[in-house]
Amino acid sequence: MKRVLLPAFALLLAGCGSAPESADPQVRQQLSAQVEAVKAAALGNDRPAAEAALAELNRQIATAQAQGKLAPDNARVILTAADRVAEDVRTIPLPEPPQPVIVTVTPEPPPVQQDEDQRGPGNQQHQKDWEKQRKEWEQQWKQWQNQRQNNGKNQD
Repeated sequence: MKRVLLPAFALLLAGCGSAPESADPQVRQQLSAQVEAVKAAALGNDRPAAEAALAELNRQIATAQAQGKLAPDNARVILTAADRVAEDVRTIPLPEPPQPVIVTVTPEPPPVQQDEDQRGPGNQQHQKDWEKQRKEWEQQWKQWQNQRQNNGKNQD
């Protein structure tokens, strides 16, 4: 892989630095820097980075040519070399997808509802009312028991 890329990078660099009138010095410097970015990514077997750097190189070439800062023949030479590098970059295996992340979400328990007699400032009054009602029921229970006992005595 590295042996195939090196001649193509040489062509790219040559295209960026050929005849002085064929490219603006600033454009040559930008294109050379971008070629180095492509080279570093490709030699590091980083296919996504190499493809991104090649795309940026193509964009810079098109922009420079549109602005008249890069001669069409020179742009063609660089693009041809970039296409050769792109073919080689496509042979770099893509990175493995990341392992799936397992997320466990524990739902919060529903809020506990309080009984009415446990709520707020009326709690004491509510307890008093229940105590009063309980006493009334006890009295009624006793009266019922007495009536039952008395009815049983009256029938004998």
